[in-house]
Amino acid sequence: MRVTKIDAARRQLITAIRLFFDGGDRVSVYSLASNAWEVVDVLCTSAGVESFSKQARENLPAGHTLKYYINEPYRNFFKHAEQDPNPDSSVELREANVAAILFLAVEDYIRLRQGGPIEAQVFQAWFIAVFPEKITDEPVAQSQLESAKLAFPDIATLAASDRIEMGRRVLEAARRDSALAADPKTEPSL
Repeated sequence: MRVTKIDAARRQLITAIRLFFDGGDRVSVYSLASNAWEVVDVLCTSAGVESFSKQARENLPAGHTLKYYINEPYRNFFKHAEQDPNPDSSVELREANVAAILFLAVEDYIRLRQGGPIEAQVFQAWFIAVFPEKITDEPVAQSQLESAKLAFPDIATLAASDRIEMGRRVLEAARRDSALAADPKTEPSL
């Protein structure tokens, strides 16, 4: 099987999003999303795309890189043991961090490709609906927020587990939507 960089990123994102909405292992979701993000971030930079990551970098404290925030503490903890070989070492993985890295990867992917698989489109809308306070006042962002509210009505009032369940249901419906699948901005899923 021959796999391109963008195909590898897309496959990891799709798998991470499905795991996320199915209540799957959060370590796996974070790892897949951060792997996809790292590839997409380099591709965005190489293509001169105004990525969400590029915008985030502009707001970081001096001397810090976005990659540092992605890799520390979670990603490196999940991948490496050289610095700390104690098998009982632990890290607290928060749901918000999992959703945030997944959104960063999805948003950059969609900006790079000018579209994306159904899973990415649904997750983007879900995240925007769940975290409206993170959306800027720019007209495009506000339009996305209004669309997200329509797709996920009153989601902000639900418990975290119910928000994820709503995302799963919307994703299931979207995957059956032939008009969405036929849209030229929709890339194939797995």
